[in-house]
Amino acid sequence: MLGWFALGALACSNTVGGTLPGQPGPSAGAGGTGMTTGGSAGMSMSGTGGSGGSLTCPSVSTGVAPLRLLTHIQFDNTVADLLGDTTRPSSQFPAENEVNGFTNNVAANQVNPRLVEAYQTAAESLAAAAVASRLATLAPCATDKLNGDCGRDFISAFGAQAFRRTLTADEQTIFAKLFDATLSQGYPKAIELTLRAMLQSPQFLYRVDALHAPTPESGAMTLGPNEMASRLSYFLTNTTPDKTLLDAASMNQLGTDAELETQARRLLETARAREMARDFVGQWLGLQRLDGAARQATDLTYGATELVPDWKDTLGKFLDDAMWNDGNVSALMTSPKLFLTPKLATLYGQAVPTDPNTPVTAGKERSGLLTQPAILALLAHSDQSAPVLRGVFVREKILCLQVDPPPPDIVVVPPMVDQTGTTRERFAQHTEQEACRGCHAALDGIGFGFERYDQLGRYREMENNKPVDDSGEVLDTLDPLLDGTFHGAVELAGKLANDAGVRDCIATQWYRYAMGRVEDSSDLCSMQQVKKRFASGNGQFRDLLVGIVLSDAFRYRPAMETTP
Repeated sequence: MLGWFALGALACSNTVGGTLPGQPGPSAGAGGTGMTTGGSAGMSMSGTGGSGGSLTCPSVSTGVAPLRLLTHIQFDNTVADLLGDTTRPSSQFPAENEVNGFTNNVAANQVNPRLVEAYQTAAESLAAAAVASRLATLAPCATDKLNGDCGRDFISAFGAQAFRRTLTADEQTIFAKLFDATLSQGYPKAIELTLRAMLQSPQFLYRVDALHAPTPESGAMTLGPNEMASRLSYFLTNTTPDKTLLDAASMNQLGTDAELETQARRLLETARAREMARDFVGQWLGLQRLDGAARQATDLTYGATELVPDWKDTLGKFLDDAMWNDGNVSALMTSPKLFLTPKLATLYGQAVPTDPNTPVTAGKERSGLLTQPAILALLAHSDQSAPVLRGVFVREKILCLQVDPPPPDIVVVPPMVDQTGTTRERFAQHTEQEACRGCHAALDGIGFGFERYDQLGRYREMENNKPVDDSGEVLDTLDPLLDGTFHGAVELAGKLANDAGVRDCIATQWYRYAMGRVEDSSDLCSMQQVKKRFASGNGQFRDLLVGIVLSDAFRYRPAMETTP
C-alpha cells in the first residue's frame, strides 16, 4: 500500500494568486514575479480589484510584451499548416519548463544549445520532406519562367506566411542571395536550403510584436495589424494566422473592438480552438499526471494502468462539452454528464453506451469537473483516496489559493494507524499532531468532502464495512459565502459554481496562458477588464476569451527604448 502520508505533509497559506491585489501572489519561479501591490504609472488602487473592480486605471494600461518563442505545440501546428507535415517534430525537442503549472512561460523557455540543434534537425527534415512530396505546390515554377524568378516568388509568398508579415527588402535580398548561391545544385535543392534557413530564422521561431523603431517612442503602442493577427491566432488556435485573418490584417481591419471580436469569435469556432482549450485545461489542471497513473483495487479485473486511456477519453469529452456546448462555469462545475467507454460504464454501474459521444446523466452522484472519474482517480493514491491531494487541487487550481510546502525545519513522523478504519479516521489520527493540524484543517476539510469516491472514482457509501462520512468544511478563503461546512462533493460543486472567486481564478489562469507569463502589477487593470467581462457574461468561456483579446495588455505593448 502506498503510504497515505507520502504527499500529506503540506503546509498552506491564505494568499490569493491573482485574485486580490494587496496580497502576495504565487511564486513565479523562473517566470517572473507574482501579483504585487505596486501599480503601474497612472494607476491607483482602492479595494480588491477583482471582478467587481475598484481600480482607477489610465486610459490605456499595458503589461510587458517580451519576444515569445513558439511553444512546442505552436511549432508543430504551424509547420502542419504551412507544409502539411503532421510528424510533430517537437517531440524531439527538449522539454519545456513549467511555471505555475504552464509550460508556455516566456521567461522560463529560452533558446539553448540543445534547442538550437533540435531546430536545425527539424528544419532539415521538414524542408527535405516538403520538397520531396509537394514541390509543385510549395514552389511551382512554370516552364517559361527562370528558376531565379521562381525562387524569388517562393521567398516572397512563403516568407509572408512563415513570418506572418511581408518580408522587408533586406530579408528578400538575404534569402535571394542564399537561393542564388545554391541554385547550381538544382532548383529543388535551392528551394530546400532556402526553406531550411527560413524555418530556423528568428522571424519564424519568435512571435515579434513589432519591428524595432529607429527613434525613441513614448506611451503605449498599438499593435499593428500583422502583429495583432499573429497574437490572435497563436492565442486562440496555437498556430499561424489563416488566410481570412491575414486578409483582414492586409486591409487594416483589426483595429476596432468590433473587428477584433468578429475575428476572435470566428476563430473560436474552429477545430484548432478546441485543441487550444484542451491544451490550456491540461496544463491548468495538471492532467499530464494521468499518464501512467496506476490504480488498484482488490475487485478490479483491469491492469493497474489499463483504465488511463478511458479516463482521459471521458474527461476530454466532458471538458469539450462543458466548455463549448454548455459553455460556462456553472456547467463546468455542476453538469451531471458522464461520457463513458464500455469499460468505465461497467465499472461505474452504468449501461454500456451505444454511442460513446452521447453522455449519460449520472444523477445525484456526480456534479461537474470535481466528480469526473478521471479527476478523482488523478487525485488519489494507488489503492486509496487522497483527501489532501483533493483539497490541494480545489484550493490551488479552482480557487487560486496558494498552498506552500512545509517549512524545512518541521520534521513530521507519521503515526501508527488502524488500517481497518476509514480513510477519514486514518487522517484524523494524522492531523492530531500539532505540527500538521493548522494547515491540514484547510486541506483535509475540503478533501474529506470527496470521501464517497474511491481511488478509481467509484461512488461508495461504505469503506472497510464502515459508513463513509463526507462532511467537509471550507476554511480561510476570505470569502464568507464560500467558507463554511458542506456535505459531499456535489454540494461543494454547487457552492463553487456560483462563487466569484472561482470565476476570477479561471480568468487569471487563462490570462496567464494567453500572455505566456505570470501577471505583475502592470497587468492589474487589464485583468480587471477581463474579469468584469467574464462576470457580465455569466461566466461564458467565449466571453472570457474575447475579453482577453480586447484587454489593453493584449492589444498594446509598452514603449520600446532605443539603446544609447
